[in-house]
Amino acid sequence: MEISVLRLGQIGTNCYIFRQNGGCKCGVVDPGDQGEQVARWLVDKGLEAEAVLLTHGHFDHILGIPGLREEWPDLPVYCHPADMGEGRSTTGLFGETFPTVSSFGDITPYKEGDRVSVAGIDVEVLETPGHTPGSVTLRAEDVLFTGDTLFEGSMGRTDLPGGDEATIMKSLKRLGELEGDYQVLPGHEGQSTLERERKSNYCLKAAMSR
Repeated sequence: MEISVLRLGQIGTNCYIFRQNGGCKCGVVDPGDQGEQVARWLVDKGLEAEAVLLTHGHFDHILGIPGLREEWPDLPVYCHPADMGEGRSTTGLFGETFPTVSSFGDITPYKEGDRVSVAGIDVEVLETPGHTPGSVTLRAEDVLFTGDTLFEGSMGRTDLPGGDEATIMKSLKRLGELEGDYQVLPGHEGQSTLERERKSNYCLKAAMSR
């Protein structure tokens, strides 16, 4: 599996592009807030987006959806139901108003244990709430796309609406107890490995000791 990362927006959201080695179809994890830029990058590389997979519904991870759909109008988008904002077109954060995931239309829900085949790669959904109620980690081969749950050396914040510290600690414990090692590709900042985080990440170590 080949993985590329685009760091997007003022918050520096990591948008991941994954595909089979040498493949022309790809999946997009968290398109940030610059969908047109992501679409141009893909087209320039001769790649075709097959699906968008969201780790959660915060604006800095989802606002790129319309830009990608300008290039691929029927592009499937997957999100956990708890983060869709069903029945609402907008939501507030940091004193500003943003679209909800559901406002983009034609969103496919996924939950714990669901598997989605994207560009010939099997992606498993692990529910890891705490940063938001619908936060998920996506497991593909030896990779964990952890969104804003597990970061290199830290964890996602829980002081935003829907966040809960006790819940995210349970999610971190779950990730830490996965068998074997994985690449950890978070929603912001640098990449790591699960084994490295088990040894050095205070938040993960505290969660695993509970």
